[in-house]
Amino acid sequence: MEDGEKFEILPAGEMRAKYGLTADNRPTITLNPARIPPEFHHLIPLAEQFGISDDLIREDVLRKTPKEEVEAMRRTIAAHHRALLDWLAGPESYSPKFSAEYIAFSCLLMAADGF
Repeated sequence: MEDGEKFEILPAGEMRAKYGLTADNRPTITLNPARIPPEFHHLIPLAEQFGISDDLIREDVLRKTPKEEVEAMRRTIAAHHRALLDWLAGPESYSPKFSAEYIAFSCLLMAADGF
């Protein structure tokens, strides 16, 4: 952090309310299949729905999504967990700038893991 930069520490609920970090204000995620290995193309809708990089928004989306839908996502991701980790630990993990696809799938794993 640079000298003179300000930051604040607030409880998650206060931060969410103050900055609108809610499911209602979630970003729209549109991924490019050409940047995703073909074996994961069927997971793109899940990454676009749950692969939100902001922890507070992702948590709110998970809390407001029907439990059955969240559990179905978690089961689906569990079936591909090792392969997804292998992809995400590959060459792009050394890049100075991650692609939107890399970020969304990383955050999808966090959503599936309950983070």
